[in-house]
Amino acid sequence: MVRVCRVVPKEWTKYPAVGTVIPLTRFIVFKTPLNDKLLNRLPKEQHFNLNDLFRILAERDQRLGLVVDLTDTDRYYDKRDVEGMCIEYEKINCPGRGFIEREECVEQFNAAIQKYIDRCDDPKALIGVHCTHGINRSGYLVCRFLIERLGWSSHEAIDAFEKARGCGIEKGAYVQALHKAAKESRMKKQAESDSDSERKKKNKKRKRDKESYESSSAAKQVGAMIQQFIGQLGQKVDATSSAYGMSPNPLNAFGGMQAANGAYASPSQQYATAYNKPSSAKKFKTDNTPSQKSVSQTDSPYMEDEELDDEEDYVEEPMTEFPDRVIGGVVESSAQKRRKRRQKKQKLLEVMKRGNFHEIQQMREEYLQS
Repeated sequence: MVRVCRVVPKEWTKYPAVGTVIPLTRFIVFKTPLNDKLLNRLPKEQHFNLNDLFRILAERDQRLGLVVDLTDTDRYYDKRDVEGMCIEYEKINCPGRGFIEREECVEQFNAAIQKYIDRCDDPKALIGVHCTHGINRSGYLVCRFLIERLGWSSHEAIDAFEKARGCGIEKGAYVQALHKAAKESRMKKQAESDSDSERKKKNKKRKRDKESYESSSAAKQVGAMIQQFIGQLGQKVDATSSAYGMSPNPLNAFGGMQAANGAYASPSQQYATAYNKPSSAKKFKTDNTPSQKSVSQTDSPYMEDEELDDEEDYVEEPMTEFPDRVIGGVVESSAQKRRKRRQKKQKLLEVMKRGNFHEIQQMREEYLQS
């Protein structure tokens, strides 16, 4: 039930009428204006009504956009006098006793202020807040808004209010409640921050796993394409080698198929499989003395070709069904042909070891065109 006021509030005359604007906000706090019926009981120099309020603000080149009345009565002045000046009016009944225990008053005040700020972004339209004396309830709710909505500390909010109003909050319970509210607000924001951080970590991990899966799938597809091209290259080289009596193509060591463990063979595996096989022994004859020289089983075809190159000056080359080719008027010897074959194999193996898709594709096209 709303109380009815018939007398001037106690100690109302000892507090300053209007404070100044709280820095970095639009709040201005004042004590409640009184109607003429109540002011007739006071000396004229102590009068303070709505007209006095508007006059003081006009002298400061300030104006009100919203008035929030926190008194627990509606008999101090008529709200229609405020609305008649094109100023919004908000009434929140805040009883003096048990006030700090009523969180609904804080929520209603914060919601009303935030709604007005969102609706009116004119920085010159001030928000006037008053209770009976404009000290305790007004200071408490204004500081709660600064703490919870603007992120101020309790000390910053209390000091700013005291400097702007001209006097501080007198009730110690209100001050303690503000410090407690600031601590709870910090803990709540910290919990929200931790929750957001944990959620961001989970999203980041999920995104990383997805990218890893996509990268692995793409790598498998590229590997399959490379093996397909390797198989085609091997078939082409085998056909060319068979036509000219060359050694088998090392590319077909795995035949373009998967290795025993299910994964595609790497170039190094293909190299090891192709050249770590025992080679057959060959005999070479000189002009006068027959001699035998067996090739070690661990030697590669490269070693065999090098030995042939070393002995090509004194080894009698057997006649083959393919005569020496004539290039630019110069007869190409068998040693030169072997050297070219060896260089061609070396180039092929180097490309295989690098595993570059474009180089393999280019070599494949060269073999197909040859």
